[in-house]
Amino acid sequence: MNSLTRFVVLTAGLSLGCANLHAAEAKPHVVLLSGESLYGSATTLPRFAKRLGQEHGYRCTVIVRKEEHRFPSLDSLGQADLVIVFARRMQLPAEQLGQVKQYIESGKPVIGLRTASHAIQNWLEFDKLVLGGNYQGHHKNNLSGNASIVPAAKGHPILDGVADEFKMGGSLYKNTTLARAAKPLLSGAVEGHPAEPVAWTHSYKGNRTFYTSLGHADDFANPNFHKLVTNAIAWCLGADARPGAIAIAAQYGVEPGEPFRVGVALFEKMWRDNKLTLLDVRTTPEYRAGHLPDTKWIDWFSPTFADEAAKLDKDKFYLVYCAGGVRSARACKKMSGMGFKYLVDLAPGFKGWKAAGKAIQK
Repeated sequence: MNSLTRFVVLTAGLSLGCANLHAAEAKPHVVLLSGESLYGSATTLPRFAKRLGQEHGYRCTVIVRKEEHRFPSLDSLGQADLVIVFARRMQLPAEQLGQVKQYIESGKPVIGLRTASHAIQNWLEFDKLVLGGNYQGHHKNNLSGNASIVPAAKGHPILDGVADEFKMGGSLYKNTTLARAAKPLLSGAVEGHPAEPVAWTHSYKGNRTFYTSLGHADDFANPNFHKLVTNAIAWCLGADARPGAIAIAAQYGVEPGEPFRVGVALFEKMWRDNKLTLLDVRTTPEYRAGHLPDTKWIDWFSPTFADEAAKLDKDKFYLVYCAGGVRSARACKKMSGMGFKYLVDLAPGFKGWKAAGKAIQK
């Protein structure tokens, strides 16, 4: 290899390395703080962060406290695009409290889970000022209850794919009355007591804030909780400001009312780049054996397929797949006839997706 060839190869290698570095840096950086011991966040947050990276492409840094009132380091806050707080009654040293406040004052987004409402003992205002809450303790642990979508909040992007009602994993927190700017998304109730807000949005310094009193280990095992928080992350990062369906259709050459058949690479790109909705039309056993992450599911063979599909927004984009591309093509044709505008069909189906080594959820 002559010197010119070596130079070209080296330059190409450096360019590729820089491109990969820039691509990694372009991914949102989510910092997750675990500072409590009651609910096992030292275990649940790292697992959750791993899924965020694998399924949504976020760069995640999990910081778990090693001492009761101190994190090992909070330097990562300086490079964070979003911070998720799951801590309880920490008396932070002045330097670390200053780092937290500096991040908050920057106007960047914040998510609080469960005990975040009383996370910082030497900054109790964090609850009302930043999260928009009003923590007043909780009901007895033996009083189980359900969380349900607040009717006025239906259609909010954080609630996309979340069941109208689902079981809460832990005790119900008392948070009435919220800050005036807070917008309730979920409420919860236990027998013999009035309903309490369970999840809401707020804004401080112009940022986007989301809080939920959910966060028990059982909640982390609930797909509704996972969907709620991943939606909240996207919302906090401004994902709802992405291009609309018409712009996306123009970008990929999708004609309204005409199903668009693609391979694995383009299917994944459309999904990840534009956060489009996945729709699995396989049978129950197939779905339970493995499916694409955070997908909606309607069995093509079900006699209620059309009724269930009719509940979906016909103006949204749907990325449809089955096992090998036959049922998805038929489903797209059916849905197109029902008035759905933007349907993309995965030609090689789930088998092709799996063979390509893409992310799968069970």
